[in-house]
Amino acid sequence: MSNCPLCNLEPSPDPNNRNRKIGLLRRTWRGIQWAFPVTLMVLMPKCPLCVAADIALFSGIGVSFSTAWWIRILMLVFCLISLAYLIFKFCRRHIGSSRTGMAT
Repeated sequence: MSNCPLCNLEPSPDPNNRNRKIGLLRRTWRGIQWAFPVTLMVLMPKCPLCVAADIALFSGIGVSFSTAWWIRILMLVFCLISLAYLIFKFCRRHIGSSRTGMAT
């Protein structure tokens, strides 16, 4: 065998290769990204008085009805935006990788 670096050219790893193995930490993080907004939406109180009671219970701070209503709305918007982002990222990753193999 020759030790010449030009004779032993191997194809460099493709950074866009979708078939590479994903580590345990990355898979766990992807699961947490999906689980957090879904769990928050499921466990979110449905009425503003319950939100105010939860805030008072866990922090000791009392909030008004209108403040609790806005907190509930903002939590819902946050969950929906983060889920929409995750869905967009998932579709871009999987649909984009299937289109690269198609001939134009």
